[in-house]
Amino acid sequence: MGAAEATVRFRHTLGDVGPFPFPLSSPIGDLKAKLLEAWPTEGALAAERPASEAEIKLICAGKFMDNNVVLGSLQHVLGEPGSDVIVTMHIVLRPPQPQKAAAPAKQQPESSKGCCCIQ
Repeated sequence: MGAAEATVRFRHTLGDVGPFPFPLSSPIGDLKAKLLEAWPTEGALAAERPASEAEIKLICAGKFMDNNVVLGSLQHVLGEPGSDVIVTMHIVLRPPQPQKAAAPAKQQPESSKGCCCIQ
């Protein structure tokens, strides 16, 4: 592994995918693309295959990773440059959520504005 690379293994509850070397300049979106490309076609993980990269959520160091985060910005996890550390990222599969439309203002039902007093 070169000094400008990191080795990443992807862990799912049904098994691991990888490890793969990635340049430190790679955004998380590229890691998801490689993961989808290398997803196993046989075994327990084959039944869980995501339909797109949007369904894949990666967790590293306890935090969900955004697609625009660059691998090199995770230096606290990667360790020393050029080290033989294999970084494990956990996989969570979720179908993409539809965009929520602005909810219309709720109308209060008209009710009688009477008063009741019991003595």
